[in-house]
Amino acid sequence: MAGFMLLSSCSSDSESGPTTEYDRDAMVANYVENLIIPGYTTFKSKTEAMTAAVDAFIASPSTATLSAARSAYVEAYTAWQDVSAFEFGPASDQLLRTNLNIYPTSASEIEANIAAGTYDLQAAANLDAKGFPALDYLLYNAGTDAELVAQFTTNASASQRKQYLQDVSNLITQRATATFNGWTNGYAATFKGAKGTAVGSAVGSLVNELNQDIDLTKRAKVGFPSGRFTSGSPLPEKAEAYYSKKSLDLLKQNIRAEKAVFMGLTANGTNGPGLDDYLDHVGAKYGDGLLSEAIEAQFEAALAAANAVQGPLAEAVVSQPQAVTKVYDELQKLIVLTKTDMPAALGVTITYTDNDGD
Repeated sequence: MAGFMLLSSCSSDSESGPTTEYDRDAMVANYVENLIIPGYTTFKSKTEAMTAAVDAFIASPSTATLSAARSAYVEAYTAWQDVSAFEFGPASDQLLRTNLNIYPTSASEIEANIAAGTYDLQAAANLDAKGFPALDYLLYNAGTDAELVAQFTTNASASQRKQYLQDVSNLITQRATATFNGWTNGYAATFKGAKGTAVGSAVGSLVNELNQDIDLTKRAKVGFPSGRFTSGSPLPEKAEAYYSKKSLDLLKQNIRAEKAVFMGLTANGTNGPGLDDYLDHVGAKYGDGLLSEAIEAQFEAALAAANAVQGPLAEAVVSQPQAVTKVYDELQKLIVLTKTDMPAALGVTITYTDNDGD
């Protein structure tokens, strides 16, 4: 609270700062009731639909059932982008990000597991052989649809491959369902009751996990495949959704979702109380304007840079390096605002660490 009052008195137009306490309870309630639970409701539904489509493909492999399974997979993976910033509470208990989205996936580990016919997807050794990235490989790794279908029909290991695809899909749905159940069976009240801005509070968790998600967007989705950490040598195979070539679509959805979290914006477009309003309440400034407006503008700049990239990201890192670098640079500017300026204004301590600094 000391940091809150200090910043209020220093950066508001009135030296006395705000005269009323910000209604953090209303803000947290908006996140729980209008963003988090609806987000996990949709995610659970999409993963269930994906598993049903995968089961239909396994029961009768064809180009038609493959197409349906792929479509359901893309919808579920897209829905994941909307909740990936909520890696606390039940999601943390389920190690949701670790279980669902470690990429690049290991094709060699997947094939070894299929050949063996026995494996433990809960084992640490299989972190990069499951989740959405593994489905991406299993559903898209062949040159043609007919060749992919043949892997599940005439290939010598077709039955084992079917089982592996089903196990990976089921695990995603199980984890999504457990996270949803955790929120709807008690954790929502616990989260709302975590007052203040200290470590472990609802506000502290929101700020930390939003920032970690932005950091991962910058580093994993863009930095690694673009060669940011390999002396400029692109590594296209490190792109998210490498085989399906959906990485750019997922990147854009992730940035939109992160902006929605910052603003308390619901899926139907309602702009409820969010972190931006909290910053406005304490009078947080950036230059001659509001910090909230600077952050919102930087989200838009990052999304505009992503929209300027043409084609699959794995191809663009080679053919359009400057355009991809622009995306990284805009995300870098964003993380400085959200990880340094915003926490200082709100009295929140950043407790996670990244691997490359800011």
